[in-house]
Amino acid sequence: MVASEILRTKAIAARAVTGFSKDCCFVTFEPFGHSADLDRTAFGANFLSASRIDAVHILPAQNDWYQHADFLEACRRVAEVTRGYQQIVAYGSSMGGYAAIRFGGLVGAGSAFALSPQFSIDPRQVPFDRRWIEQARKLTFVSESVSSRFVPSAFIAYDPHGPDLRHADMFRPHTNVIDIPLPNSGHPCTLYLAELGLLQAAVVDLAKGTFDPVAFRHRARRRRKEAPEFYVTLSHRASHRGHSDTLSLTLAERAITRPQASLRCLTHFAVLAAHAGRMSDAFEAVDRAASTEPHHPAVRRAQSEILEVAGDLDQAVTILERLCQDPVPTGNDGTRLAHLRWRQRLPLYRQLTHPTALRRFGRLLDRARRGLGLPR
Repeated sequence: MVASEILRTKAIAARAVTGFSKDCCFVTFEPFGHSADLDRTAFGANFLSASRIDAVHILPAQNDWYQHADFLEACRRVAEVTRGYQQIVAYGSSMGGYAAIRFGGLVGAGSAFALSPQFSIDPRQVPFDRRWIEQARKLTFVSESVSSRFVPSAFIAYDPHGPDLRHADMFRPHTNVIDIPLPNSGHPCTLYLAELGLLQAAVVDLAKGTFDPVAFRHRARRRRKEAPEFYVTLSHRASHRGHSDTLSLTLAERAITRPQASLRCLTHFAVLAAHAGRMSDAFEAVDRAASTEPHHPAVRRAQSEILEVAGDLDQAVTILERLCQDPVPTGNDGTRLAHLRWRQRLPLYRQLTHPTALRRFGRLLDRARRGLGLPR
């Protein structure tokens, strides 16, 4: 095994772990993350190395959807490394899946394995999807507009019950899409597949050239109830579709009883439990999440919301203030911080904006939007 750095700038790093075989090389693209450390472990790196599969990893310092000149130089250098491999697979999740398909051709890939990829987050391209609107406002989409080089073929795994289906459809004029629909796997479906052990198996089969997407999809469907992420997704959808709080909480609680319950499962349940008045359960769940990743933004957001429900506005504000100082912003925390500061200062505003009441109002609004066919 040979590990080498291909490129490093302030904005991006590319490094290779090679020497196992010239049969196949994966080129991985990072998903949306919360670390600016370019020395962090890359997406899929540990598994690919342990499986003795050559790989090149591209890591951005920010969630910029690879929209800068340094990325194009990184792709050029990666293509020099991958030249000579019999098979090159671009691999990524969400933001990384977007790059794997759109820019996989720049690194020499003949195919992509993309998990819940976005076609774009530019609101002019995808007016139906506002999940990344805060990040989109900061970008000029330079790479996307002038340098997209789609891979010839893309295996796209996605949840067909959300906006990811429309993104998959938008790729069809640009590449041969091989669909892997995974109902109620959530966004991204990466964690769902990993919980079932199917993601790891798919990567090995892709490297060998034996991957069967139809059999893969059927295995995922048969085993879906083993995945905590399946219940978390159902819980979110129960809430957004106006079903009872009890149903949403029951599904979330089912997720955290699974032995491989993720940080996302725990924080989701913790917030629901707090709004249901089960404060001891809420704190226990968020403490479990914090025991593994205490500085993760999702953990700190959950802590802040639970403390707000509990009436400790001062501590809730303190947590959000620190979160807003993170080098890689991952959410609309500034808006929420301003709201909490208003709640601190104005008793009437505090009474009118009780968090549980606002949450219920938001659910009703989501339901109304769905009924009218409007974007959330």
